[in-house]
Amino acid sequence: MTVTAAQVTAGRTAPGSPPLTTPGPADPPRLADGVELLGEYRDSGYSRPPSLVRRPDGQVIQMSPLLYQVTSRIDGFRNAAAVADLVSADLGRTLTADQVRHLITAKLQPLGLLADQGSAAPPKARPLLALRARGTLLPEHAANAVALLLQPLFRWPVVAAVTVSFVGVDCWLFASHALGAGLEEILSNPIGLLAVFGLSVLSGAFHECGHATGCRYSGARPGVIGVGIYLVYPSFFTNVTDSYRLSRAGRLRTDLGGVYFNAVFILVLAGLYAATSALILLLVIAITQVEMLQQLIPVVRFDGYFILSDLAGVPDMFARVVPIVKSVLPGGRLDPRVAGLRRGTRILVTSWVLVVIPLLIAFMGYLLLHLPEVNRALWRSASLQGHLMATAVAGHHYAMAAVDALGAALVSLSLVGMLYITTGLARRMVSAARRWSAGRPARRLVAAAAGLAAVAILAALWTVQGGFQGW
Repeated sequence: MTVTAAQVTAGRTAPGSPPLTTPGPADPPRLADGVELLGEYRDSGYSRPPSLVRRPDGQVIQMSPLLYQVTSRIDGFRNAAAVADLVSADLGRTLTADQVRHLITAKLQPLGLLADQGSAAPPKARPLLALRARGTLLPEHAANAVALLLQPLFRWPVVAAVTVSFVGVDCWLFASHALGAGLEEILSNPIGLLAVFGLSVLSGAFHECGHATGCRYSGARPGVIGVGIYLVYPSFFTNVTDSYRLSRAGRLRTDLGGVYFNAVFILVLAGLYAATSALILLLVIAITQVEMLQQLIPVVRFDGYFILSDLAGVPDMFARVVPIVKSVLPGGRLDPRVAGLRRGTRILVTSWVLVVIPLLIAFMGYLLLHLPEVNRALWRSASLQGHLMATAVAGHHYAMAAVDALGAALVSLSLVGMLYITTGLARRMVSAARRWSAGRPARRLVAAAAGLAAVAILAALWTVQGGFQGW
């Protein structure tokens, strides 16, 4: 799956706003080390395309053209008056030194873009359904070296040949009816199960190399390739935040690079099968195809989500969920984050939100309703796998012990991921209630009563369903 850094949006500020009374930054101002100006977001779905700036921590910030021009003219030597003169010439409108100081103090400094920030922590976006607990497998320089080596795979004659060959392998595979024999062989051979798992992991890693290579081939620089927890399962990821600087075609090439490399991997497996007749390879091909289809689902942050996002020209569609829901409710006002979209883009994103919200509510509702039962089943499965592993070790069946250990680890990860999701959801709800009721004791009382009532109702439902029994 691709991963791009979540975005923090800088609100629009009128140049004539009065200066704040809070102390401003030093004059001349200087950008923090590592701040990178990415330029205008190309082929966007906005009426007025935003410009993008990346902070040293990887956060990408959307800016109005005015604020971006001010940022681009700050070099650590020019004072506010000099910046105002240059920006005025750039935009063809008069900007005063006081207005520049206001923009710097009210916008750039709180966003963490200036040097000498002091102790103030810049805002960080906390995107919905984001990847958690990340770890690095390939650092940035190694990921770029791999991408440079694999770039020839994106030349159009190679892409055409891979596409035609992939369709041919698919037609042959599902017409040959050999998958059943391969599955029977694997189930009777623990070594085969380990091989299937190993090849599936290798396929996932090669998938991420596809994202990195597509990003590099298109003219951007990929970041690290790593692994984290997404939903309840471990998942590879590639940081391709730099693809924001690309055109729509370049961003789509980056998004589709993963499934394209899956197709290349399948062709390699098909060639090995032709040479060895090993049925295990056919099963891995089928599993890889299922993973490709899963990646194209646009409901969660898989590749399909990023493909749809780049087609729409909206960097983070999940950030539009709440504004769009508010705008479609009776009496709701059109949020600026929605009003700034072009009409066709707004219809597309609104349609996506109206599909995603019921699905997510149904998923989360089912998860909460059956949480004790699901966790009990996972716990029992992990315990059983641990018992089977101990039995296999005692009988010197080390291959089967390794399979059971792998199963126990995967089930345990699922259990931990399930608990992580539910606790994270609870934290978000508590934070939202605290923001809603901040400074209003009556609202705080209502929020506390609603929270206690929800917990009591869930506990009652879990008790009736027997969720606390049988552990």
